[in-house]
Amino acid sequence: MTQERDRWRLHRGGIVNVWQYTEQTFDFSGGRAIFQGTNGSGKSRTLELLLPLCLDGDLRQVGSKGFDTVSLRRLMLDDYNGGPNRIGYAWIELRRVVDGVEEFLTCGLGVKASKTSQAITDSWRFITPARVGRDLQLAGHERIPLGPAHLREAIGADCVLEDAAFRAKIAETVYGVPAARYGDLLHLQRTLRNPDVGLKVLEGQLEQILSDALPPLDQTMVEQLATSFDDLESIRENITRLSSADAALGTFLKTYSDYAFGGLRTSCERLRTAEEAVRKLARECTRLEGNLERTRAARAEAESAQTALETGEGQAEETIAALKELPAFRDLQDLQTREKLVAEKRSSAIAALEMANKQRLQEDGAVEAVLRSLRRLQEDLGSADELTEPLRRQLRAAGLDAALAPVVPKVPHAEATTVTQQVRMKPDPEAGPLPVERRVPPTAATETVLTGLADAADATARIASTARQRGALALALHQQAGELDQRQQRVEVLRQKAKDALVGATEATSLCEREGQELAVVGRTWLDHVERWCGTGPLADGLPDRSFELPGAVDPETARAVTAAAREWTAPLVRAARDAAHAFTRQRTDLRGRIDGLDAELAGLRSGEERVPEPGRYVAADRDPLTGSPFYRLVDFRPDLDEAGRAGLESALQASGLLDAWVTGDGSVVADDIMATARPAVDGPSLGSVLVPAVEPGSAVAADVVAALLAAVSLDSGDSLALSTDGRWRAGVLGGAWRKPAAEFIGAGARESARRRRIGELEDELAGLRGELGVAEDELAAAGDLVARWEAHLDGFPSEGELIAKHSREQAARESADRAQARARELRAELEEAQARGEAARGELVRQAGEAGLPAETEGLRQSQQAAGDAQRTADRLGDLLRRQCQGAVTDLTDATHRYHAAGEDRVAAEADAEARCVDYTTQAATLAELTEAIGGEAREIADQLGSLESSRRKLREDLKGMREQVASSREQAAKLEAQLDGAREQLGSAEAHRTRVADQFRATVAAPGVLVAALPDVEDDLDAVQEAIAAAGDRRGAGEATVITKLQALQTSLASSHDIAAEQHAGLLTVTVTGEEGTRPVAVAARQVTVKLGEQRGFLDERYQGIFADYLIRDLAEWLRGQIAVAEDLCKRMNDVLGRARSSQGVHVKLSWKSSSALDEETRQALALVRLPYAERTPEQDATLRRVFTERIEAERDSDTGGYAEILSRALDYRTWHQFTVTVGDTGPDGNPRERRLKQLSSGETRLISYVTLFAAAASFYDAVSSGSESFDPLRLVLLDEAFERLDDPTIARMLGLLVDLDMDWVITWPSGWGVSDRIPRMHIYDVLRPRNGRGVACTQTTWDGAALDRVDP
Repeated sequence: MTQERDRWRLHRGGIVNVWQYTEQTFDFSGGRAIFQGTNGSGKSRTLELLLPLCLDGDLRQVGSKGFDTVSLRRLMLDDYNGGPNRIGYAWIELRRVVDGVEEFLTCGLGVKASKTSQAITDSWRFITPARVGRDLQLAGHERIPLGPAHLREAIGADCVLEDAAFRAKIAETVYGVPAARYGDLLHLQRTLRNPDVGLKVLEGQLEQILSDALPPLDQTMVEQLATSFDDLESIRENITRLSSADAALGTFLKTYSDYAFGGLRTSCERLRTAEEAVRKLARECTRLEGNLERTRAARAEAESAQTALETGEGQAEETIAALKELPAFRDLQDLQTREKLVAEKRSSAIAALEMANKQRLQEDGAVEAVLRSLRRLQEDLGSADELTEPLRRQLRAAGLDAALAPVVPKVPHAEATTVTQQVRMKPDPEAGPLPVERRVPPTAATETVLTGLADAADATARIASTARQRGALALALHQQAGELDQRQQRVEVLRQKAKDALVGATEATSLCEREGQELAVVGRTWLDHVERWCGTGPLADGLPDRSFELPGAVDPETARAVTAAAREWTAPLVRAARDAAHAFTRQRTDLRGRIDGLDAELAGLRSGEERVPEPGRYVAADRDPLTGSPFYRLVDFRPDLDEAGRAGLESALQASGLLDAWVTGDGSVVADDIMATARPAVDGPSLGSVLVPAVEPGSAVAADVVAALLAAVSLDSGDSLALSTDGRWRAGVLGGAWRKPAAEFIGAGARESARRRRIGELEDELAGLRGELGVAEDELAAAGDLVARWEAHLDGFPSEGELIAKHSREQAARESADRAQARARELRAELEEAQARGEAARGELVRQAGEAGLPAETEGLRQSQQAAGDAQRTADRLGDLLRRQCQGAVTDLTDATHRYHAAGEDRVAAEADAEARCVDYTTQAATLAELTEAIGGEAREIADQLGSLESSRRKLREDLKGMREQVASSREQAAKLEAQLDGAREQLGSAEAHRTRVADQFRATVAAPGVLVAALPDVEDDLDAVQEAIAAAGDRRGAGEATVITKLQALQTSLASSHDIAAEQHAGLLTVTVTGEEGTRPVAVAARQVTVKLGEQRGFLDERYQGIFADYLIRDLAEWLRGQIAVAEDLCKRMNDVLGRARSSQGVHVKLSWKSSSALDEETRQALALVRLPYAERTPEQDATLRRVFTERIEAERDSDTGGYAEILSRALDYRTWHQFTVTVGDTGPDGNPRERRLKQLSSGETRLISYVTLFAAAASFYDAVSSGSESFDPLRLVLLDEAFERLDDPTIARMLGLLVDLDMDWVITWPSGWGVSDRIPRMHIYDVLRPRNGRGVACTQTTWDGAALDRVDP
């Protein structure tokens, strides 16, 4: 038997409290196992929970179909009805034998799931030599799994690791590789475990599977590179996006700022109006309250006086009634009648006098009206005249003639003259005329004034038109001047940029010179190191035949040449050492192979095995001993045949093929084998003369069949097959001869003698070979040491990396200096051109302004334009004053004069009537006097008393009437005042409420999102400050809501892809918010933030960063790709070596080639081929080519698909897509000639068979590559397949598994059902996985194949 190799193998595995497993242990002894069962039984899940999970500990890679396709959280918690937490384990046990001693290693992981949080709350991984169930119990009391703390106590804290440390430990202990290389092994295992592999095999996608199985890109490096790309791309995108947003927001904000200011101003004016109304109403209420108080006091006094007067009137009535009862009263009545007539005449005269006085007063009132109209006209004309002087100043400031201002007409002063007249004032005869003064108004020529006003108004209209034209001209020139100022500002900016560029160019030149000096120092240092290298290491023991000259100076090209020359200089010595080591290695390998083969043969012979003839090419390998036997085991020599004859006859039998030909008991013929069947007996001597039947008991072939066969073969001569005892044989036209010294196979004695003889020969040969092996190993060790010294010395050759990096920095500095100088020249030229254009435009402006009589400066033009506008407005205001107010005042004056003349005429008529009435009264009074003289004294006394009483009574009645009217008036006045006060108070309350609403509205307007910051960005959120700012803004114009909505729609269109623009109504104003990355902000705040962020982002983007990044792309990444391509080529070579040994009995074999993909164009293939060159050996032109093709592939992937740069770079830089596998199958065609066919030319059955053979070779090659790094370490060689060997029969599956055995591979495979056993498989465990359709739990039954039979293991 072949001695077991000293490597790790699967030995056991188990699952504790995970999914539907309670506690299950699997026997993997021998390293090979099968899980089979129906769909849904859990066979694939069992594989997922064991491998490679227990070798990598990655909970995200549990699923066989890829990353995160299976949730361990769901496996732990779905259908779980236990306590709040669930702890589970999965583990495997590895075994190996070292110097005859068993070693075990247990690897696994534990997880803890919380039913409350529905999540995996903890996980841990462990590696320990302790064995589960022996030295380690993963479940404690009542079969409760251990927590991480108890596990650490059980196996030691250093055995429980985090996931990265766990994988590194597995890589070192189980595979003997670095942690980084272990990721490639896991990738291969996961690729083959994917159940889609079987489907791809069925679809003939073997070449794609092989490509996928190659080591992928280093995700850490890709993510680092992607992060840099994402940063650079995001900066560019941010600048573009922010520039568009900044422009769009700035355009919108210009309009919205005016709109917001207009809203604030309107609200502020409303507040001011409301506050003024409140103050006015408050003053009115105060006035009404005072009037009401005084009116109430007067009413009380009047009511008291009314009571006293009513009492006096009653007393007078009683006295008058008593006097009227006297006799003298009748005479008195006559006298009274006359007195009444006289009184009436007197009253009439007094009334006439009063009317005359009233007419004089009316005339004086008409005079006052004339004077008022004249004073108003004087005021209006004065106001108009006051406007003429500012108008003249404004016309002069606007460059117009001040004489255009109109002359306002004049009127006489509003002063009346006084005239004195003698006028009767009393009706009494003794009263004479009295002097009365009367005012006479001045005379104004109203027609002349009206004409002057019309002329002045026409002049103002002409002035307004002229000022309007001059304002438009000044505005146009002012805009040109403003543009010139902006150009000048840009010129200043360009001047500063040119200055900065010049400074930058100077600094870049200095940096370039400094880098050049440092490069020279690095070059000299490198040459010194090379010179020391030439005299150390193996070179100290002896130098090559020719000398090695070093240059005086060095650059990267020279350094590459020196490096190549050094290797070429030492190449003969290195080659000689390696050739010697290789020769000794071949010698040792040959000796070991011969010794192993001879040891195996010797062990077999010593154990009693008989030697068998070497099978011929056309002898079947799977002969069934139940159906027949080889010819040599059915016969024996006749005793009379000597040893020479026996040797000769056996030689002839072996040479002719009859010796090991297959003989069946019934004479039937078996396909694909050499058969011996009986024919009619020959005439003459036959083999029966020298051989006799020697059939073993129980043989399938009878002795008579053997006898008939012997009789059918001639001895010495014959027409058919003839054999001779001297080694000659003939079969028809064929014949030959061969001789060996002794018979070895015919007869038990011959076979035993041959066995003993061969044992002796083997012992002697093995002793000699082992001596040679010892010498060869010593020589190989010495040669290996020398090769190691040479390799270490060559590896220690001074690296030109620092020199190349310094040279790259020097080149970058030179290029930067060139760019800086070119940029400085460009900016200088641009500055000169901008200055020339500005001076030309300034000259044209000066010319136009001079022709118009205007200043050429921006401020002067602004003032001229403002003065023209002021002149236009002043002229319009003056014209309006002249047309409306002054002309109206003249009309009022004319009307007042007419009323004055009418009043004068009425006065004269009234005075004449009064004079006539006074004369009539005098006549009647004289007649009354005469009558009174004739009446007696008593009547006179009564009359006097009655007169006095009646006079007193009249006086009382008059006073009483007046007092009653006064009381009624007071009451009415008080009621009116109360009503007015109530109304005023109500109006005041309404006004105050309105003021509160308006104030709230103003406050809400100020507080509306973004309104204040848009309208007045520098004003604080204070109402007084806002009002002051609005008052100080003057006549700043606002914008309408319709204009804002139009601009808003344009803004939404511009920023639709980056920002969300929303409009709402706040306090009657349209507010606009912008939602972006930083949240929702008012449009003014967002615009300011975008402007600031745009400046920051532009500062992040510099050319040096891009240059350094590009160097990283073509240096570090290209070097890594070169290493991966070399690994892939080595794997392809190893796969071909394995496939070359895995030939079928018919000579069918598979070949692989891995070349550049035909999908790439020739230019791209040539460019990507540069990756195979070391960075130090590539020229700058080749670096540029490589940078270009990398950039093109990255941009093509970015344009053709979405996703982040990690995905884009993974696709664009995946070296596996640059190459393609080609699988060809070599065999013998129907014409007997060798042929090669592509995979697509095979049948589906051949495709599946070849595909699995190739995949197994790929896996074996990968592990061979791993183990080649250390001759003293053999790693775990494991293949994982899920749903494998679909549509293959059991014999074919057995051959596939036998191939895995030949490749020394372990496996864990799942398939629906089957056996696939053969004697080539020394040991294998088959588990039937069973799970109820609607229940919980998993059961496994075990069947073990021991190489000869199946043994069912009862649970």
